[in-house]
Amino acid sequence: MPTTDRYDAVSMLLHWAMVVLILVLFGLGWYMVELPDGSPERTRFFALHKSIGLTTALVAVLRIAWRLRHPAPPLPGSVPAWQAALARVTHVLLYLLMVVQPLSGYLSSSFSGYKTRFWGVPLPHWGWHDPVVNQLFTDIHVASSVALLCLIALHVAGALVHALTPGQNVLWRMLPVRRANAPGKS
Repeated sequence: MPTTDRYDAVSMLLHWAMVVLILVLFGLGWYMVELPDGSPERTRFFALHKSIGLTTALVAVLRIAWRLRHPAPPLPGSVPAWQAALARVTHVLLYLLMVVQPLSGYLSSSFSGYKTRFWGVPLPHWGWHDPVVNQLFTDIHVASSVALLCLIALHVAGALVHALTPGQNVLWRMLPVRRANAPGKS
């Protein structure tokens, strides 16, 4: 029988899918911007980054919709109120950036003069070739990626602190495997 101290399987799947997708996007992003402008390799990696980014956006929308219908389990009472508040703010900002990142990337692409394809399928071109507007959305995309990276670091640090704090078991709520001595284990 499921317990209320853990996330459900769909929440875990969407969380860990986002982890993998975001890590891949950061890796691709850092690699592709160093490639020579106009090179076929750069073009391929940008196309791949866009497709994975839009896939991530779809997973984020599914995740947000799922979360609205399936709230997170409550934190243990042993978690101090300020940490619970920080966790809530961090999660809201993470969700916000999961929308801002792909949206700013897509809009940047729309004003770059290059068409965006989603796994080879052409998408509507919402803008026109405008280097100034393209740079604005590129700057938003880059700044929000730095903010996202900082929030991820804060999120991981918080999970580790709670994992190392006796009696909290917060980290184990999102792991697909159960810890042998976790509360509620049947």
